[in-house]
Amino acid sequence: MNLISLSKWQRLLGSRTFLSPPLTLINFLKSNLSDFPRKPPIPKALCIYVTYRCNMRCAICGIWKIDSKNIKDSELSLEEFESILSDRLFSQLEFININGGEPHLREDLPLLAELFIHKFKKLRTLTINSNGLPPHKVLSNTEKIALLCKKKKVRFSVSISLHELGTEFERIAGISGAFEKVNKTLQGLKELQKKYNFYLSTNCVITPLNLYGLKRMMSWAERKLIPVNFTLGEVRERFNNLEQEENVRIEGKAKAYLIKFLKDLAQNKSLLNHHVFRYWELARMVEKNSERNLACHYAIGGVILGSKGELYYCKDSRSLGNCLLKPAHSIYLDQENLRYRRENLIREKCKKCPPNTFNRFEFEKDLLKFLKFLVLRH
Repeated sequence: MNLISLSKWQRLLGSRTFLSPPLTLINFLKSNLSDFPRKPPIPKALCIYVTYRCNMRCAICGIWKIDSKNIKDSELSLEEFESILSDRLFSQLEFININGGEPHLREDLPLLAELFIHKFKKLRTLTINSNGLPPHKVLSNTEKIALLCKKKKVRFSVSISLHELGTEFERIAGISGAFEKVNKTLQGLKELQKKYNFYLSTNCVITPLNLYGLKRMMSWAERKLIPVNFTLGEVRERFNNLEQEENVRIEGKAKAYLIKFLKDLAQNKSLLNHHVFRYWELARMVEKNSERNLACHYAIGGVILGSKGELYYCKDSRSLGNCLLKPAHSIYLDQENLRYRRENLIREKCKKCPPNTFNRFEFEKDLLKFLKFLVLRH
């Protein structure tokens, strides 16, 4: 496999993820001494689904099937976001991920980003997940948000969904000219990156529809100098893709190819390429049907806010309550919700949830596991 060379990965990844070694060690001790299974700490990480509207028709996700008109009418306004996020539950935020649906379909996205950047004084990182459409809107919004982050010295990261190349991507995305449009967005983002120095990557969801094109994605990433993050396709209620399961789950003989691909990714070891550990653990889970061994930032200090005001412990959580009707802090620490978190999420669902991220909080929690992996795995 033509994997990206270590030197190129180092230039691409830099030191964007981690704090200084002393702070990393301090946070490692804190995260491992806290009793997060019993009681979740005040969140440091927040994922916000700012909309469920989407302008793609993906064969692996059914969010677009939901009535977009009704969704728009029920989305939180800028003022409602301001009110909800004033709750003390969000007072310690260091990381915010803007997600969807397609976030750039909101007309007020730059204003939302400005709200987040100015409201949270401890904010270190702001990230946006997007499908890259429409190009002009994505580029315009990205420049505005990148400028805000640069002024406030907040790290900024953009991830664009790209699951295949050329017409094969159009088959997954479900719209004509999808690859050409997304590629145009990526080219524009590369130019903006030179000016604003934000982190740019693509997110490739592994499914039966693109499994045998993953090596092409790696070669493309090397040529374009745009890192690609591989995640495993999932069937979830939030994705509204229960009827698309055969397009998402990899079964039978195809699993062997998937495991080999993930293990090959895991050979490119480096202190600066921490995702190799995630790929190795993901391969282990698929191959042995074993339990998850990596930390999850939702379990150790993360939370999700939906576009209608719903609060979730994680991406696999039921709705805990609506922050328009009850204070977020009260919902988060409600005894019935805590019991659900402990008995249904931590004890059951967490064990089989695939590790599709390995961010700073997860890295700090699993620092010793990662170092052991680097030393002992051959």
